[in-house]
Amino acid sequence: MRTKEITPPSLADTRKLLAAADEYDVELAALLRVLAATGARRGEVCGLRWSDLDRGARTLSIKRSIASVPGGTIVKDTKSHAARRISLDGDTIAILELQRDRVKHRAAMCELKFNDDGYVFTATADGSDPLHPDTITKGFGRVQTRAGLNGIRLHDLRHLHATELLAAGVPVPTVSGRLGHANSATTLNVYAHFLEAGDRDAADVIGSLLRSTE
Repeated sequence: MRTKEITPPSLADTRKLLAAADEYDVELAALLRVLAATGARRGEVCGLRWSDLDRGARTLSIKRSIASVPGGTIVKDTKSHAARRISLDGDTIAILELQRDRVKHRAAMCELKFNDDGYVFTATADGSDPLHPDTITKGFGRVQTRAGLNGIRLHDLRHLHATELLAAGVPVPTVSGRLGHANSATTLNVYAHFLEAGDRDAADVIGSLLRSTE
């Protein structure tokens, strides 16, 4: 069964959102950048720990997710119940380095030792607790208003990641792996409409190549 068609935000609107977030809250901006750059789910980014980041290899391991429950949060497996490791671009690595510096500074101001296994995005000085997923969604709503945009959901950053990679010709299995889908068939199902549009472009390309030059 095919899922309903999706409408990811444009790259221009995404850049506006990230710029507005940077003016509003640099830590929220860093989190939104990670969402857009990895295609991870909201709870998965909330669940990131510093030990999941390999700065030398420029990779991020997504092993857990934070879920909202009455009275707080719980740590659970990813949706596919499997961990995954994905590569990061240099700019996202640099943004995470700045986030690390901010967390270290906050710990030092509270006369605490930086926790190498603390949460990357946290409101606690010792990094012991993750951000609540709903806090991210509410912050995103405020950023969207500041950017003069509407109708974009936080989850749409995940769709942006997938559709832009597919448009750039990244193989479906690679995109599927970054998204944490159980298999490529899931990716094909979710983004069927987008892939059909790309297939029409492919038909025009091959047609022009086969066209007689006489």
